[in-house]
Amino acid sequence: MIGPTLAPARVTEPQPWGLRIGVGLLVVLAVIVIVAPLIWATDPTFESIEGLDQFGEPLHAGAAGHPLGTDPKGRDLLARLLFAGRLTLLTALVSVAIATMAGLAVGLLASGSSRFAGSVLMRFTDLGLAIPGLLLAAAIATILGRGTLSLTIGLAAVFWAPIARVTYGQAVVLRERAYVEAARVAGAGAVTVLTRHILPHLLPVVGAYAALSVGWAVLFESALGFLGAGVQEPEASIGSLLGSHLVYYRSHPGLILFPAIFLGLMVIAANLVGESLRTRTEER
Repeated sequence: MIGPTLAPARVTEPQPWGLRIGVGLLVVLAVIVIVAPLIWATDPTFESIEGLDQFGEPLHAGAAGHPLGTDPKGRDLLARLLFAGRLTLLTALVSVAIATMAGLAVGLLASGSSRFAGSVLMRFTDLGLAIPGLLLAAAIATILGRGTLSLTIGLAAVFWAPIARVTYGQAVVLRERAYVEAARVAGAGAVTVLTRHILPHLLPVVGAYAALSVGWAVLFESALGFLGAGVQEPEASIGSLLGSHLVYYRSHPGLILFPAIFLGLMVIAANLVGESLRTRTEER
């Protein structure tokens, strides 16, 4: 008697829950920092003497009109947190976008150039990797003057080199593939090979690394703000809020807690997206 036949097992791909949660969280945070200030139309720079007592501690914590209270200068903490979150998130995204374009250009150029030119570009990249990132960003932000533009340039200068190294390493592997050799035999030029046959296969890997870099850029920007090398008053970033409110961690912990939670959510979201993309590229 022949037993029942067993159906072949179905191989299912793992569900990208990390990617969905990360993207959803990033979208929620982006909507909050972009749309919420339009709804909560409180001037984040407006100072009120009513927000202070004789010891310099906030009076309006939980009071009507100030859901999160005020800072020691009487400024609405919710408004400052929203604008600080917008500045931190946009600075991180823009700086990583600039670094990604620069790193892609350098890495592709090095892989498609002569051996000497490629070696020179990679030694220049190694120099960028050798300099401590936080020190480099702080130096550039200080030289160019404290502000959003100098902060963005400083962060971009930190992250272009790792992306260039990743791009070069992947491009060197891809240029030895059979389809690339076939394109060369068919008469495709160096530019065509790089842009049509190598670049499309690079984008998933570089995109995953760029997403991970966003989380690091948020941390770097916050560290610079915490150390006083970020934006100047009356502007604020998440890091500058943490740094300026550190002395109130016992008397008014909300001044530290709310910016810290916002910072943690941004980093977690970026890391979930980047790690999920990296895992998917490795499985292909």
